[in-house]
Amino acid sequence: MKLLLIFITLAFSASAFSGPGHGHSHGPVDTCKKLATKDLKKSSIKIGKCHILRFVKAGKIESSWRAAKHLQSEIKKFGGKEEWIVTFHNEKGTKGKKLFVFLNMKGGFIAANFTGK
Repeated sequence: MKLLLIFITLAFSASAFSGPGHGHSHGPVDTCKKLATKDLKKSSIKIGKCHILRFVKAGKIESSWRAAKHLQSEIKKFGGKEEWIVTFHNEKGTKGKKLFVFLNMKGGFIAANFTGK
């Protein structure tokens, strides 16, 4: 009887934590991807800037990157897959002067680094 009471209590206690306002995700949401348009060459600049602001806010790069200038957006192949590389320049950058933001062909974030590789 004691075991049955414990089982029933546990079964119903989980529902006490359910309800609206709880997110469920299997990974990070790419909030910058929503800026993608059909002309990805143009929208890649806004997407790249969005990621730069995200990195600054997270403390991954210094705040001087907020004023970075867009240099170019181009498509390159890596391992048989095409990717957009959006390049930004920051004269005040201490880790590097150029930041490369890698996007998939739909504008989704892949990676970012100072080497371009």
